Amino acid sequence: MTANIDTALIRTFVSAIELGGFHRAATAVHRSQSTISMQLKKLEDILGVRLFEKSGRERILTRDGEEFALYARRMLSLHDQAIDAMSPSRTSGYVRVGVMDDYAVEVLPDVIARFLEQHPSIDVEITSGFSDRLVTRLGEDFDLVLSTHPVGTGHGHVLRHEKTRWAFSQQKSLPEAGDVPLALLPPGNLFRQWALRALEGSDRPWRIAFTGSSISTVEAAAAAGIGVTVVKENTANSALSLLGSKDGFPPLPDTEIVLNRTVGTETKPAQLLADHIIAEFEED
Repeated sequence: MTANIDTALIRTFVSAIELGGFHRAATAVHRSQSTISMQLKKLEDILGVRLFEKSGRERILTRDGEEFALYARRMLSLHDQAIDAMSPSRTSGYVRVGVMDDYAVEVLPDVIARFLEQHPSIDVEITSGFSDRLVTRLGEDFDLVLSTHPVGTGHGHVLRHEKTRWAFSQQKSLPEAGDVPLALLPPGNLFRQWALRALEGSDRPWRIAFTGSSISTVEAAAAAGIGVTVVKENTANSALSLLGSKDGFPPLPDTEIVLNRTVGTETKPAQLLADHIIAEFEED
């Protein structure tokens, strides 16, 4: 006989993951920590697997827990969508999203379009910019923020890992001698820091040939042959060629794309969009 799982147990499980612990989950769902522990133990008994294991003073997901988390988020998302669709008055409102401009152009439009097909009464406002500046405005100017971080340093939900690559024009040849011309974002940008640090560590001379105010600007400059830039492999301008060690360039660290959410003050429209984004990336 197939077991039935109470959605309240699934929601508690997802809260414990999203908020990083039983105590924070208890606060978010207005339950005691012992109640949260009992609910998660009940869920483990129904599934017949261990979802968490202790690592020092923390509890981390087991391999079975990681696998079930994929299904849990989808089930909750579908459950909430079904309730919302059958409601006499559909959820309405707006969501303000901050996002890096490469994702604002290359990734998010299709994701938002599918969301609005399901929730036509919700308006979505997108603002692009640099990750470090967007994250500091979460909760004040933005309900959700998609940001780029070095692997392991983001504090939200990790959506995807991205390979970071050097890139230059497909139509022009790299200079064979002299300093490497660079097309980069302004000082303080993560990719700029990585590029200069990597080149200095490899003793390869460089010069700043172009500084742009957006990712699309510096990628366009690189595509025109002005200078070498640094890109995320999945969103790089199609007119660019990706470079590596065979071209004389040192390796770069990888990044992670993180969805940052407000805790405790998240509106229903923001919750629906956040769950939709997570489900879309998991399917991808």
